[in-house]
Order: sequence, then C-alpha cells, then structure tokens
Amino acid sequence: MTSHRWLTALLVVSLLVGACASSAPTEPPGPGTADPTTPTSTAEPTPAGPPACADRPAPTPAGEAWWHDRVFYELFVRSFADSDGDGIGDLRGVIERLDYLNDGDPSTADDLGVTALWLMPVAASPSYHGYDVTDYRTIEPDYGTNQDFKALVAAARARGMEIVVDLVMNHSSIEHPWFTASAMGDPTYADWYLWADERPAVSGPAGRPVWHERDGRFYYGYFWEGMPDLDVSNAAVTAELDAIARFWVDELGAAGFRLDAARHLIEDGSKLENTPATFEWLQGFRSRLQAADPGALVLGEVWDATSVASRYVREGALDLTFDFGLASQMLSAVRFGDPASLAIVQEEVSTSYPADGYAAFLTNHDQDRVFDVLGQDIAAARQAATLLLSNPGIPFIYYGEELGLRGRKPDERIRTPLPWTAQEPGFGFTTGKPWQAVAGGVETANVATQTDDPASLLSWYRSLIALRTAHPALSGGQLIPLQASDPGVYAVLRTDDSTNEAVVVVSNLTDEPVADVTVSLADGPLCGSPDPTVLLSSAASLDVTPPLVTASGGLEAWPVGALGAHADLLIALRSGRP
Repeated sequence: MTSHRWLTALLVVSLLVGACASSAPTEPPGPGTADPTTPTSTAEPTPAGPPACADRPAPTPAGEAWWHDRVFYELFVRSFADSDGDGIGDLRGVIERLDYLNDGDPSTADDLGVTALWLMPVAASPSYHGYDVTDYRTIEPDYGTNQDFKALVAAARARGMEIVVDLVMNHSSIEHPWFTASAMGDPTYADWYLWADERPAVSGPAGRPVWHERDGRFYYGYFWEGMPDLDVSNAAVTAELDAIARFWVDELGAAGFRLDAARHLIEDGSKLENTPATFEWLQGFRSRLQAADPGALVLGEVWDATSVASRYVREGALDLTFDFGLASQMLSAVRFGDPASLAIVQEEVSTSYPADGYAAFLTNHDQDRVFDVLGQDIAAARQAATLLLSNPGIPFIYYGEELGLRGRKPDERIRTPLPWTAQEPGFGFTTGKPWQAVAGGVETANVATQTDDPASLLSWYRSLIALRTAHPALSGGQLIPLQASDPGVYAVLRTDDSTNEAVVVVSNLTDEPVADVTVSLADGPLCGSPDPTVLLSSAASLDVTPPLVTASGGLEAWPVGALGAHADLLIALRSGRP
C-alpha cells in the first residue's frame, strides 16, 4: 500500500510535548549571611518565570487493560463486504477487507488505523440484525462458520486488532429451542423465561406492551413479542450464559463482549431497568468470566444518564459503558456552536467514571447517522470526528462514519451496505445485488473516491486516528478546559504525566469564521518555554507562535490564528526537556 506523503511528513514532524506537574517557582539561592554594610537594592523584583522542567524517570508501566488505548470500529457483518456474491456480507468478506481497517504496517497511512473491532451479533438468528438468537454457539449461516470466525480473529490479531462480539443475554429469539420447550412446559426449561397465567399490569415506555399472550399464558418480552426475556435470575440460565461466554473466548477467540440491553436483565415489579439484582448479576458474570479469562472485556449498553451508566463501572458490574449523553452533546456542540454545554458534560463524565471507564462515540446502529444529523456538512462531520478522537474515553466509530455514509431510520436504512466504489450494481460490496439498497450520496461516500484524496473525510479520520495512536496524551491523558477568546471556540489541553506530553485542541464550532483567536489557562501543568508543532489543521490561516507559560503552569493569552467555520487545530508543545 502507498503512504500519503503529506500525512507521513505530518507525523514525522509531530513532536511529543514536555509537560510537568505544576509547582511553586523556587527562589534563587541566597548568599547565606547578608553583609550589613551592603546597600539594599532598590531595583524592581524580577517577575517569577514559568516552572522549570525537571527531568523525570522513565514511567513505570501502569498495567492498563488492553483496550485502554484502542480505537474501536463497530462493524455490521451483513453490510461490510460480501465474499460470495449472494448480496449479504460475511466473515470471509471482512477478512478480505481487513487491510482497509488496519494493514498491520505502521509505516503506511492508507489504512484507517483502528485497533479493535466490535461485531454486531454474528450468532445464528432468523432476523437480518441478529439480536434474536436461535443458537448461541453457532455463527449465522449467512455469515459463514465457526471456523470462519476463528480465521477472522487470527487475521485481525496479525494486524494488531482484537475482536469483541455482541452477546445478547437479555432475551433470545422466540424461535430458540429453549423458548419452544419452555412454552410446552418442559420441566428443564419451564422457568428459563418469565411466565404468568394472567397478564400483569405492567407496561413498557409509552405504554408499550411487555407481556405477550401464547396459548392462554403470558410471557415477558421487553423489546418485542419475538424476543422473550430470559430469566437470568435462574441459576441454570446463568450457568448456561457463563458457559456461552467462555465458549466465545476460549473456543472462538473473542476478546470480550458488548452486552446488549445490559440495564434490562432483571425486573422488579414495575421497575424494568437498573434494578439492584441487575447490578449484582453483572458483577457476578464479570467476576466469573475474568477469573477464567483475565482480560476479557465486558462492555455494556446502558442507554441512560451518565450518573446511572457510570454506576455499572464504579460498582464493578462492567468494564466500560457507552456514554450516550456525551455522544449527544458532541453532536449538539457542532450543530449549535455550543462549547460551554459540551464542557459541562465532559466535566460530569470525567468525574463520574474511573479512568478508561467509558466508551465515547457519535452514533451507533440504533440512531440516525452522523452525516445526516449534521446536515450532510463535510466540515461539521470532520469536526465531530475531531471531538470524538481528541476526547478521553475509548472511541468507537460506526462503520461508514468515516465516509460520511448517510442514513435515517427505519433501522434498515442506518445499516446499509458499505460502498467500496461508486459502480452499480454492487458498489464493490458484492458481485450480486446488495441485500439492502445503498444509501444516497454514494457518488462521493465510497472508499475508492475518498481513499487518495487528502481533503476527504476518510483522510481526516485516518489522520486523527494516527495522531491518537502516536500521542498518549490524546488516548489516555487528562482533559483540561482552556479559555478561548471567542465564545464559539472550543479549546482543551490534553496532557499525560507518564509521557510528559501535551496537545492543544482548538475548534471553531460555529458556522462563521473567527479571527485573532487566543486561548488561556490560569493554572496548569505546563513548564518551560515550549515550542509549538501543528499536528493537524483545517484552519484557513495560522499564526502560531511559542506560548508564554505562566508561573502557575498555565498559558497567557496565546494567539493561534484565524479559524474558518468548523475549523480544527491540533498543536503539540515541546518544552525542550530531553
């Protein structure tokens, strides 16, 4: 593969930052005993300078979990790549296209650079989406075989990527043999699901029915009558789900799971989510899995407020949860030019979760696609990517987001095939007819058109991911808000003490250009006289001079130039310390 020379040069010149913990400036050594005959100086005292940058010992490895610095890609196998021409994506198709995601060669720049994959459900299911499972130990035949999955894991790991899979434990398909046996009163499975002789007076959101009739009795299915909820409080069900999880890790090679509908596992009367029993069950599941398979990721979908979602991580029920509030606010900040509200949400998130405790994203398979949410504005889509990939948290990119793939509900239209080319009828996705028509805008929203265009959205994503991978301050550092001279400008400092690194991120979130932008910080971790290096910029013009670090480790009003509408700027600072 051919490297983009412009990106290679960019990464070569990017310099790591020297930053140190702020400390009070030390006074110069005195003469010991003053000579009483020496006249007292009447000169003005010299203002205190910036804190000196003392050398630091090499950092001790922190023993972080394997996912702490990864960039994940959410992949819908049915819509990614078809290897056999039947119009349905499959695991072999994913293997054939892995080099697009990561070719395993850090010297190239024409792969996306993601370092982990989340596969939407790949177990056997009667539906196109797979969230109603009929066989938890067998790959969906449309996608291939268990051996194909093993081959995919091996090929991904050869490129430095791990794979986590959707594990749907809250419910099964109504066609699962367990449910069929339970409905018939088989004593082995009779209580694997929730049954009642009379319909309980309980409804879901907006009055949606959650108890469904079958042969004169009623079973509980929170999402739909075709997805009956498993009774995970039943020890036999728990034991089977434990065994299934072990099977995927030990036999098939998965690195962990995204648990669908994690907050809905156990109900308590009319309380249908976030019950104490749900927390307790997940704590046990995670503990047992990681005792047997240390390092297996347990990521949960908790579509709720930050205060609720973060509890699952703080209390040891999950390793990560997706923070939906942050996702919404990042998009709102770009849409409405509102950095202040974003800063408030970022502060709440940072204080609610432990380090590396949440997954950051923009949208996923249940939401309208980013490009449509942002009015099909390329500059706004670039900026949303900047916010995501310069933010703390573990980033997840929904497939096609990097191309500006379009899509609004119904669900099938936000899960359409990935266009590899603009050529009909298969658009590089298949040699046959795609299972679902591709989204509009395919003339430009395809891999072939964007891959060699340095101004494309795909190239912007590649650059951001490469920078996040190269700079620990972006992947694992602190986020410190900066004061920008314009109310529509978002500015933060990312720092990482273990590597003495800092990166400044400045984004004009508005639809209008702004001139003479400055950023400031009253107190901070900076030191010395750092030299700036522009890592990435969509600014119309730059006027970046070395910043003045204050005695308290902050920044004087630092000019960073003019920013066009939705323009972004990433700057590394180097202190001059070895």
